[in-house]
Amino acid sequence: MSVIEEEMLGVNSQTNDSVIDSVLKNLRPTKTVLFEGLQEKNVGITEFTTSTTGMSGILKHRLSDFQVNEIDLDGNIVRLTSRTVPEKELEEPCKNDVIDESGLCEKYAEDIDKLIESHSSKQIEISTDGLTKEQRKSIHKFLKFKYNKKVSTCTKKDAQDKPFIAVSLSTLVKNDRQTWPTSRPEYLHFALHKCNMDTTNVVNILSKQLGVKVNMIKHAGTKDKRGNTTQMISVRKLNADNVAKAYTRNIWTGNYVYKDFSLKLGDLKGNRFRIALRNIKGSDEEVSNSIEMLKIHGFVNYYGLQRFGSSLVSPTYVVGKSLACGNCEEAIEHILKPRPMESAFETDTDRARSVWWETRDPKMALKQLSKKNFTVEAKIIRSLAFNGPKAYVNAFQIIPRNLVLLYLHSYQSLLWNTIVSQRIRKYGLKPIVGDLVFKDNDAKEALIEIIDEEEIKEENNDLSNGKCPEVEIISEESLSKYTIFDVVYPLPGCDVRYPENEIGKWYIDLLAKDNLTSEKLMKKNKLFSLKGTYRAIISKAEDIVWSTVNHDDLNDDLLLSDIEIMNNKQPFHSVPGGSFKSLLIEFSLKPSNYATMVVREITKQDTSSHAQASLCKTSISKRNLLTTDEDENSCKKIKLDVKD
Repeated sequence: MSVIEEEMLGVNSQTNDSVIDSVLKNLRPTKTVLFEGLQEKNVGITEFTTSTTGMSGILKHRLSDFQVNEIDLDGNIVRLTSRTVPEKELEEPCKNDVIDESGLCEKYAEDIDKLIESHSSKQIEISTDGLTKEQRKSIHKFLKFKYNKKVSTCTKKDAQDKPFIAVSLSTLVKNDRQTWPTSRPEYLHFALHKCNMDTTNVVNILSKQLGVKVNMIKHAGTKDKRGNTTQMISVRKLNADNVAKAYTRNIWTGNYVYKDFSLKLGDLKGNRFRIALRNIKGSDEEVSNSIEMLKIHGFVNYYGLQRFGSSLVSPTYVVGKSLACGNCEEAIEHILKPRPMESAFETDTDRARSVWWETRDPKMALKQLSKKNFTVEAKIIRSLAFNGPKAYVNAFQIIPRNLVLLYLHSYQSLLWNTIVSQRIRKYGLKPIVGDLVFKDNDAKEALIEIIDEEEIKEENNDLSNGKCPEVEIISEESLSKYTIFDVVYPLPGCDVRYPENEIGKWYIDLLAKDNLTSEKLMKKNKLFSLKGTYRAIISKAEDIVWSTVNHDDLNDDLLLSDIEIMNNKQPFHSVPGGSFKSLLIEFSLKPSNYATMVVREITKQDTSSHAQASLCKTSISKRNLLTTDEDENSCKKIKLDVKD
């Protein structure tokens, strides 16, 4: 009998509430902020492309220090510049423009009126035998115009293969979407500007406020929580006025326009970043040198720390490894493992974790959760309580697939980072024989540099389609044709090709340490399968613009958000001789790149929250700007979530 089973047997005999109280009392230490967390070296981030000196600087001291604007497929930077609803929608066709030359609509008008009044489920059949396609089309258009989509029409054929138009009561709920103007494009596109909220959360909020399903709200890609971000959203048959009236704190919408198509995942060219690095230690000459070297040599295209979660106790890659190995029980152990020192206050999720960990009784843990708690932990506990404490696979099946993929991708990313670091240490920044490159140069912009394959397939709701771009091996003859910027390495999976050199063996050995092979990453349950994908090992930041400013207050507003610019807030002006010097930098990245890795290349410092909090604390204590308590509160706000 396992230790877990012994604990379950011992505790299951005690089911009263006093057990829960006892567990919580014993497992509820006084909360303090834990600055020690995942560091870059823990997730394989160790190498640089340049050997410049670097400089210290505080990243994301303020939410406003990190601004992200989506770049659309046409290369336009998405900005919120207007919140005005279009004064005039496209004019509806007048009655004279909608004509039924056949006279059939008038003939059946009384029958259709009765159908609508009686809410009948019957259908009216209008024979169109002998009519041309254009004449049938005009009948459909006339009925749609006259009855404002209260009825639906479709062309069918009878037993004698003769065409007729079937008219029936529309099943659409009567609302603004039911009476959508026929001449107006179907999809409303608008700019969404948010502050300190992740895209998924915003979509859920808009879904409730606008009365549409979550999957009706489309976007090109998620933007992280911590910062000010602007991106495009599309919704089918929704009036701009409805969106403009919806109000939620820290969410703004505008730049409304109607189009004939919906956005889909991956419909972006990249992201434009504006970042403030506070209290830098380095001259303008040193800053300039670092940035010029960055322009030439690029940066190692690591998956940043945000990919691996914020927990030191159970990083997302640990959960992903368990899932990749087919061990759902172990994965749940990691997710529900208590993390008593990782936040400044206790939540119902913390309490539920503690009770479950001590008792292994999901029903007892469930009592700690509020009904409004929809975290992964809450979903798992509810599933275990309903399906049984050992129904581990069921628990993951009720979690959205993209969240399951988050864990699996984290594990893949750890392996990729580790391999790339080892490769750079041994072979430097030049292509070698056996490395991989895309066969089609356009593939870099087509799929892999946009988004992970599994996420695209999730959006398309078709797990069998979607292929990785083809790659080829660099040979002795072709070696001179390529640079390090052409080289791509795979994220491990069952459908990728590995480098045909020593590095290919590294992949095999690394997977073997976890008792895995590429073949084992293909699971019968597609939920846990990993086909793999490719990623450039070195990337470049484009259109870099930078300046330094001096200021007297570490907390000065150095960057303006879209909403502040729209409200005509004045930009910050450098203070000659100011106590602090900060770097303001702008650059564009491909969708899969991490801004932290660009900052890391410039500063040569760890981008972990622990390192940034230490810099913040040092800066404040040296200037004696805050009391000790204020110091701690300021530092614990630093949390790095900067991938977009």
